[in-house]
Amino acid sequence: MGKYVSFLCLVVFLFSCSQENKVYDFVIVGARVIDPETGLDEVCNVGILGDRIAAITSEKIEGKQEINGKGKVLSPGFIDLHAHGQSNIENEYQAFDGVTTALELEVGIDTLEKWMEARKGNALINFGAAACQLGIRNRLIGEADSDSEHDHNHFSLAGEEVKMPLLAEHFDELESGLLKQLKAGAIGIGVPVGYIPEASLAEISWVYQLAGKWQVPVFSHVREGGGIAFQQAIADAVLAQAPLHICHLPSMARKDVQFCLDLVRKAQQQGYQITTELYPYTAGNTEISSAIFDEGWEERLGCSYSDLQWVETGERLTEKSFQHYRLTGGSVIVHMLRDAWVDSALVQPFMMIASDGGEYSPLGHPRGSGTFTKILRKYVREKGLISLPEAIKKMTLMPARVIEKAAPEMKFRGRIQVGCYADLILFDPNSVRDLSTYATGFVKAQGMDFVWVNGRLLIAENKLVKGSFPGTLVRGEVVNKVQK
Repeated sequence: MGKYVSFLCLVVFLFSCSQENKVYDFVIVGARVIDPETGLDEVCNVGILGDRIAAITSEKIEGKQEINGKGKVLSPGFIDLHAHGQSNIENEYQAFDGVTTALELEVGIDTLEKWMEARKGNALINFGAAACQLGIRNRLIGEADSDSEHDHNHFSLAGEEVKMPLLAEHFDELESGLLKQLKAGAIGIGVPVGYIPEASLAEISWVYQLAGKWQVPVFSHVREGGGIAFQQAIADAVLAQAPLHICHLPSMARKDVQFCLDLVRKAQQQGYQITTELYPYTAGNTEISSAIFDEGWEERLGCSYSDLQWVETGERLTEKSFQHYRLTGGSVIVHMLRDAWVDSALVQPFMMIASDGGEYSPLGHPRGSGTFTKILRKYVREKGLISLPEAIKKMTLMPARVIEKAAPEMKFRGRIQVGCYADLILFDPNSVRDLSTYATGFVKAQGMDFVWVNGRLLIAENKLVKGSFPGTLVRGEVVNKVQK
């Protein structure tokens, strides 16, 4: 027994020595460390070893590279659940906005396996996508080309297929297509029914039932209709027992925003897995040829031609230019919201942030490069609507929790805790700011001094680290345990 105790003491002594002598890859010294899950908000030293956070302490620790964090905030990297820009062109702008994980969940990626393989080892930030109902139904209806090697998403927002219902005889094929993508690593199912207004009640209900059966989340751009559309989506989710994330609530609710916020609150209070998000802008962005602008759009959206801004030139449209561009196709910014709607939604404790950022275009919507730093500048620092820890929680922990059952690795992202992935951002809360506007388009945000993705530096002293591709796939896994 004495020998056993002596051995234990030796092991403890050696372990203590190894900890004391450990040299971390990076040490961030003296930063204000904010962890939204534990409530940690203290000045600490943080050590990174490999791709993980290995130490959080008030004690001195040694690192191969030491970063002075005095006067700065160290936060988990922001997690964007709704990012359509999915190449390194957009990822660079997203990283300067503090984003370390950008996911395409509203629509999904149709050619998922090819896309994942193409991005492997070649991504600036973490990536992942939902299964793409839109692309699958288009092929089943018969107008999408599934053999193209050039486009990641084989769907059209303006083709005839979006104006047609999917016949019930094809529902089993839709199920097979969705299941194949989920087994390949999709995170839930994208259901952008607002872009397929002729999709039947039965088709959308069927997809929700599948999500309930497989226990994967639905991410939905709901139908037009304000409060009624929210009631329909929540009813489908409740009846199917499916987790539901409703995209950009203010832009879909508009004048019904308070009613829709109450619906989400009541659903959560009753234990249903209903979540939602917003982007901090009073304009949306979409394809001008889509069903969004079918006859009656002015009344539905509550705006007119002059509220439409053509992305390519920045011009405001007239009836004549609208008709012209409607035929040619292209991207348009839609000025249709009010600041009060955004403000009233942002302060809700259940509301999180997502960009809905699109593909890069010089005059593209500013949300693709400024969403998260705008929250820090305008809503935390200038308007004081929410505190800095609240803002960080809405941009890190809350989105991670939406998908962590479907993608278990997310339990180790959106947090600053020992053992979590070292997706970290270091910034000055008094100067960090967005620089993109409706007039300037995509402009890199200012103030993200250092950004780590999986323990590797991506931004150092406000400059991109060339040749660094630390992003990895966030893979959905739950459905692999489900037999069809």
